[in-house]
Amino acid sequence: MRREEGGFSLNVAVKSVNHRFLDLQFRLPTALSPMEAALRRIVKNHVIRGHVEVSVNLDRADTEELRVNRHLLKAYVKVCNEVRDELGSAAEPDIVQLLRIPGVLSNESELSDKELAAVRKILEPALAGALETLNSMRDREGATLEKDILERLDHLESLRKAIAKQARRIPQYAQQRLENRLHELLGAVHVDAARLAQEVAYLASRSDISEELTRFQSHLVQARQLLAESPEVGKKLDFLLQELNREANTLLSKTSDVPQIGAEVGRQAIEMKSEIEKLREQVQNIE
Repeated sequence: MRREEGGFSLNVAVKSVNHRFLDLQFRLPTALSPMEAALRRIVKNHVIRGHVEVSVNLDRADTEELRVNRHLLKAYVKVCNEVRDELGSAAEPDIVQLLRIPGVLSNESELSDKELAAVRKILEPALAGALETLNSMRDREGATLEKDILERLDHLESLRKAIAKQARRIPQYAQQRLENRLHELLGAVHVDAARLAQEVAYLASRSDISEELTRFQSHLVQARQLLAESPEVGKKLDFLLQELNREANTLLSKTSDVPQIGAEVGRQAIEMKSEIEKLREQVQNIE
């Protein structure tokens, strides 16, 4: 964003990359250092999360004056002379080379309070305009991200339904497994039907995943609501994805001892975890 007014020419550039929090970095001419606090407030009014770099270049149309940081230059000359004496060299410090050292020579000059106020009048709107352009780009990226996230949430719901369908057969498999085991151990010995029913119920309860599936569905609903309603969705979505991952881990562990469906549920739960991890990567890109 470039602005020219009152003998000053300003160029403001804003860059942003993903970050969990708001991390600001300013590159300002020394003369504009007193304005950094005000510029930070402007950025915070426009951006909530991200690593944001703001670069400002300032030129004055009415001066070609070069300034020499004599204190710094003398310090370099002193060090050069000390090293020359230590090494027994006859070479003199090369002033031209020393002037090329960053900070020794510049075309910046001090700004009066009046000049600083004039620069502020054009710099603050220029920064705000650059941030609005940045946010417009982020909005377009956000729409694409939202579409991708919603598709992944739909896929997670499909996996949940598939696992729920498998889970309905857990009591049947638990009974069959127990009867086979008892037959192996006791042969033709009669087993009390009531007692068998109790054991089947116990085994089925150990592998029951209905609560996990209900919570998983609830988290998916909340995630969609956040995308539709919340202005600051990133951190909240990240928390929900942690909860979804926890439920997927429980689905894996609770069905591992039901061989007839454990392998298929395990495959689907692992696919859930993979999809959740991809979502967590995407959530780092949004506020």
